[in-house]
Amino acid sequence: MERALSVGQEALWFINRMAPDSSAYNVVYTIGLHHRLDVPALSRAVRLTAQRHDVLRSAFTEIDGMPRRVVREGGLLDLEVRDVGDVGEDVLTALVRTEVTRPFDLPSGAPARLVLLRRGPDDALLVFVAHHIALDGPSQVLVLQDLLDAYQALREGGSPDWSPLKVTYDEFVTAERRLLDSPRAAALAAYWRELCEGAPTVLDLPTDRPRPGRQRLRGATHVFQMPEDIVAGLVPASRAHRTTPARYLIGLFQSLLHRYSGQRDFLIGCAATSTMGLNRLGVAGYFVNSIPLRTRCGPQVTFRELVADANEQLREGMARVDYPSALLPKALGLPRASGTSGLFQVLATTMTAGRQAPLFALAAGGHGTTVDYAGLRLSCFDVPQQEGQFDVTLELVRDRTSIRCALKYDTDLFDPGTIARLAVHYRLLIRAARDDPDAPVAGVALLDDTERARLLAFATGRSDLTAASYGGTR
Repeated sequence: MERALSVGQEALWFINRMAPDSSAYNVVYTIGLHHRLDVPALSRAVRLTAQRHDVLRSAFTEIDGMPRRVVREGGLLDLEVRDVGDVGEDVLTALVRTEVTRPFDLPSGAPARLVLLRRGPDDALLVFVAHHIALDGPSQVLVLQDLLDAYQALREGGSPDWSPLKVTYDEFVTAERRLLDSPRAAALAAYWRELCEGAPTVLDLPTDRPRPGRQRLRGATHVFQMPEDIVAGLVPASRAHRTTPARYLIGLFQSLLHRYSGQRDFLIGCAATSTMGLNRLGVAGYFVNSIPLRTRCGPQVTFRELVADANEQLREGMARVDYPSALLPKALGLPRASGTSGLFQVLATTMTAGRQAPLFALAAGGHGTTVDYAGLRLSCFDVPQQEGQFDVTLELVRDRTSIRCALKYDTDLFDPGTIARLAVHYRLLIRAARDDPDAPVAGVALLDDTERARLLAFATGRSDLTAASYGGTR
């Protein structure tokens, strides 16, 4: 059965055509299973789950010059089982990374795979990898929940007690097309045109190497935890600015990008989800729609002003999130800049781990987090993923006691040390904004004594010089 794609899926299809061997758009959820497994029941649960969610048994191909989704009756998705022996975590991580980075053959194969890596009878990892064209993060959690529910029912001699799906992903595609054919689409496009009009289409961060002529979608990740003083001060600081912690941190990320690039005007993207998404009805698919956020930061702009502007833009933007961002370059009359990811080259994404369903909480909790679900003890096995989509992606996952951060970056452009320093300076600016929100963003010194001494030694050839030799630490 032939199906139309959503606008976002069409964009991902063309990206895949340009870089079919890239794993940058592979979405991953890996869980540890600490229970004696009934592998035949798990294999059958995989097949039943694929029957429930037709996107898992869909090929994405070209028909009459147009990308289409072709739904197969079955046979595309089965559980792959590998006995790996009693290997250590380093070896296990490498095995998982192999599955994560294996590209998908979208025209002829399944857009997802489930691989069971068994170390012993009651110790295994279930690696769930999907191409983003088929599933976004919340949809992947939804599918995994259906899979484990089915497994528990089969082990107990029954069948899955799923609520019937009243719609399919096609309903989202139809709703999106209906929106784009309506008068509201013109109003939404006009809002985004006004916001983006005249903004530079390239954020010129200082790179370690020249930008290649074509984006190759290769990346890596720098992971770090926010220090306790930043975590403790986040809620009071965001309340003082009358915004949310997530928007507060995004606003301060803009200050970091301004300081690194020197640009007073630029765009970044903020990951969001269409209000027409169907997860609430149990339907899995791709519902992501990142929205642009414009940064204007002159010499006297304060942290307070920058955060306030980000808060207002995000509030207004979320009310207009249903207009597909993939259409914005065309709406603005912009050609795609060579070697870049489009309208923006930097993305920010945030997630708050609250009292979600157990599998959402497990995903948000990070490596080693455990929950009990479907008669199993599960643990989160965190591995880097979705690397190299943009020059830089900031991913923030916050709960009541911690903030886990990941800076994903294009390895054609940046070295690991550069991104590590970016993280250091982000923390520095967060503290500066907390201590003096009315200070100009441009007035905060980014170099500490160690960095300043290193630069002095490099410039003069003298390793005995310190920052104090040149008049202090600031």
